[in-house]
Amino acid sequence: MIRQWKLLHVLSARGGRTIQELMKEVKCSRRTVWRDLAVLQVAGFPLMMEQDGREGRYRLIEGPRGTPPVPFTLSELMSLHLGRHLLVPLRGTPVGDAIHTALEKISATLGPVARAFLDGLDQSLSDLAVQTKDSSHAVETLRLLQQAVHDRRTVEAEYHSFGRDAVTARRLDPVHLWYQQGGIYLAAYCHTRRQVLTFALERFRQVRMTEDSFQSPPEFNLDRYLEGSFGLFRGEPVRLALRFSRQVARYVAERQWHPSQSLAPLLTGELEMTLRVPLSPELRRWILGYGKDVEVLEPKALREDIRREWLAALRGAEGRVEKLRLTARKPLRRRRPARGAALTGPDRAASGQRPKR
Repeated sequence: MIRQWKLLHVLSARGGRTIQELMKEVKCSRRTVWRDLAVLQVAGFPLMMEQDGREGRYRLIEGPRGTPPVPFTLSELMSLHLGRHLLVPLRGTPVGDAIHTALEKISATLGPVARAFLDGLDQSLSDLAVQTKDSSHAVETLRLLQQAVHDRRTVEAEYHSFGRDAVTARRLDPVHLWYQQGGIYLAAYCHTRRQVLTFALERFRQVRMTEDSFQSPPEFNLDRYLEGSFGLFRGEPVRLALRFSRQVARYVAERQWHPSQSLAPLLTGELEMTLRVPLSPELRRWILGYGKDVEVLEPKALREDIRREWLAALRGAEGRVEKLRLTARKPLRRRRPARGAALTGPDRAASGQRPKR
C-alpha cells in the first residue's frame, strides 16, 4: 500500500515517469512496478501512457478527464482524505463537523473503487489522538466566540479560573481562536487585567454577545503572542540549563521541545540543554516527569523548587518526610580459622577463647 501510495505521488508530477524511473523511485523490480500500475488502474485512478521515443511515460490524467470538479489534484485529494484522522479531537464542534462533511464530499468524487483503495491505505497510515479535551459540550460557546472574533464584538462571560478554582465575570474582546495540545483556546483582551490573555474553551460557563464593537490590536500576531512560552504558559523568559542522563539523552535529543533550545552532548553520554522559557507550572511538570534522569543546573531558584517538590512527594499523611526503607543486608559470616591456627586480636575475642597467660 505504501509503495503504491508513493507511486501515485510520483505519477502526479509533470511530465510523467518511465518504467525505469519508477523502478528507481520505489526501489522495486520492473515486474513489481507493472503489477502496481495495474492495481492502480483497476482501482479507478486515471493513468495514461504517452510514447516518448522507444519508452512510454506514465502519468495521472489531470483536467476534465482525470481530476474531480474541485481545485485539487488527485494527490491533494488523497492527502485530505487521510488527514481526516487529525480532526478527531474536533468532533462535535462546528469546525470539526463542517470539515468532516467537506472531506466526505471530496472523497466521494474519487469514486467507490478508488475510495476503497484509500480506506485500505488507512490500515497502514493513521493518526492516534490522545489526551484530547472534550469540546462537544461547548458547541454553542465556540459558535458565539467565532462570531465575536469575526464581527469584532465584545462579549461578557463567566469563566472558571483553574488556578484560583473560582468563577469570575469577564468582559473580553476576542481576537484569535486556535487549536493546541488537544484543546481549543481563545486569545482575548481582558478589560479587567488590561492585557491579552489565554482562555480555555471548556472553562467558559456562559458567554453573551454585546452590541459593543472593538478594534483588533494591529500588532497582534499569534506567533509573537506565543513566542517564548513553554506550552500554553506565557511570561518573562529566563535562561534554563538542564542535564539529562545517558538513559534518556537520545530520546530528549530526538525532539524540538522549544525553538530556543540548544543541545550539547557530553563525552559521558549525558546531554545538556539550554532554553529561554518562562518558569511556569507546565515547565515544572515536564522536568519532574524525568525524575532522577534530569538535573536542573540553573537558575538556582528553579533548582531549589524542584528539590522541594521531590521532598514534598516523600511526605506522609502527617506531613513528615518518610524514612527510606532499605532492604536489610544479611550479616557476613566469619570464616572459621583452620584447626591449629593461632587466633589473635578480634578473632580471639569473637571465638570466646581466653588469651594465654
